[in-house]
Amino acid sequence: MDTLIRKISAILQNGKIENFRQEARWIAEETADSDNALSLAEQRAAGVPLQYLLGTAPFRNLMLKVDSRVLIPRPETELLAQWLIDRAPAGGTVLDLGCGSGAIALSVASERKDLHLTAADISRDALDVAGENAVLCGIKNVEFILSDIFSGLSGRKFDLIGANLPYVTNEEFPDLPAEVRDHEPRLALTAPDAGLALIRQCISQVSDHLNPGGGVIFELSPPQAEETAKLLTGYGLTSVIIKDLCGRNRFVSGVLPK
Repeated sequence: MDTLIRKISAILQNGKIENFRQEARWIAEETADSDNALSLAEQRAAGVPLQYLLGTAPFRNLMLKVDSRVLIPRPETELLAQWLIDRAPAGGTVLDLGCGSGAIALSVASERKDLHLTAADISRDALDVAGENAVLCGIKNVEFILSDIFSGLSGRKFDLIGANLPYVTNEEFPDLPAEVRDHEPRLALTAPDAGLALIRQCISQVSDHLNPGGGVIFELSPPQAEETAKLLTGYGLTSVIIKDLCGRNRFVSGVLPK
């Protein structure tokens, strides 16, 4: 094992992988065959995300299946899930809008078994992955719906909505890290109108899909926080900008009057 780890480390170091020693250990431990491990190392050195190579990514208390059909769940998004977990009323309804791998919906459902979760995405491929993750995690209180924002949710209302929609601008996309730009699905990354097109569309309709006193939270880029808060206020919701663990304006919440 030590010899294999050294070989993998050398490949990753040559590929300028920052945490090459730790990643070498993960690849060696997760791959039974040494030839396959070395092949994965070569792909990693070429820029393929480690999570896609191993086929899994952690999120809160879950280990999720991921591949190139979905974004890799980010640690900061765990705070969005926590907001939903903390605020959902007993027996309430929660919507994960733009669910991707299902990370938010499944983690909330696993930690709040009293809730009914709906996970919606425009991508059928993403919904397939999310459904597989529900089976793998043994989670049954999540419904999956194909929907472009609220198009598949006509007449549905929720106590809370978590929206991790695409917000990278088209101008920013070429400058993203190559691991993201070249391997993760662009459909889940970029949006027009300075990255705010889908957030604007959602806010313009969100009051029709919230119960009285219900709330919505968006994950976004820090420069978009002020504008998003103004949009929510303009549609009659009370807005709050929420910082991530690094002190950046990463989330904006809105609450509908009762």
